[in-house]
Amino acid sequence: MRKDIDYIYSSRKYFIASAGIFIFSFFIGLLISAKNPDAAENLLGMLKETFGSITSLEPFGRMLEIFKNNVRNSFMALIFGLGFGIVPFFFVVVNGIVLGILVEFFLKKQGAIFVIAAILPHGIIELPMVLMSVGIGFRLGHIAYLLMIHQKTTQELLNELKQGVVFYFKIIVPLLLLAAIVESYITPLLITGLSNR
Repeated sequence: MRKDIDYIYSSRKYFIASAGIFIFSFFIGLLISAKNPDAAENLLGMLKETFGSITSLEPFGRMLEIFKNNVRNSFMALIFGLGFGIVPFFFVVVNGIVLGILVEFFLKKQGAIFVIAAILPHGIIELPMVLMSVGIGFRLGHIAYLLMIHQKTTQELLNELKQGVVFYFKIIVPLLLLAAIVESYITPLLITGLSNR
């Protein structure tokens, strides 16, 4: 556990960078939706087309699909960070903008309580884990850059990669599973309760 805490502390600047980029992108998404309401409608249509089949699944199947998607996407953001952090950067920007657009849209349509109930229960776990994955990707990208300019060795990069992957599967994956369980079993109950009020 001490090693994990030390890893989090030593990665703090990468996690802060990940969170900062996400927050900035989130506000861009809010502005896009506020100035162009059609953007939210179009985005919702795309999301329903892509992920609509997941919502029709029973809770356990939905949980597995959400978990699988989150693990795959966050792990790709981590691993492809080796390409100087470019992929995780775009990953976090896109996710921030998308969430900003959806939040602004549903704030107008359903109100703040609905948005909080729909996002907060699982998002309070899921979002930090995704941002940590991106942060590890940034860390690996930085080490890869230092390797390119001969300030790090290949072995040091491999050690960083191993450390990041071990941390990912030890800490991030279990919490993504918890977030998927909450999103599949608890969030729908809250949304249904609010819809029936």
